[in-house]
Amino acid sequence: MQHTSVGITYTQKFNLGNYNSLELGVNLYAKVDPDEEAEVVAELLLKQAEAIVKAQAAPALKGVNYQAQAH
Repeated sequence: MQHTSVGITYTQKFNLGNYNSLELGVNLYAKVDPDEEAEVVAELLLKQAEAIVKAQAAPALKGVNYQAQAH
């Protein structure tokens, strides 16, 4: 069976210390062309999602020694 689209959800929790945390997530979807593999497209989406979440968290994490906990 050929997949026509794939989607991923990526969430990461950042421990800010003092019982504070920041949890960010993103959902990404993409069409899969007939000449593409769905697994390859999903891997690319995952890399993009990780980069998006890290970029969005960067301002809040400046100067904080956080411990990331991926979900």
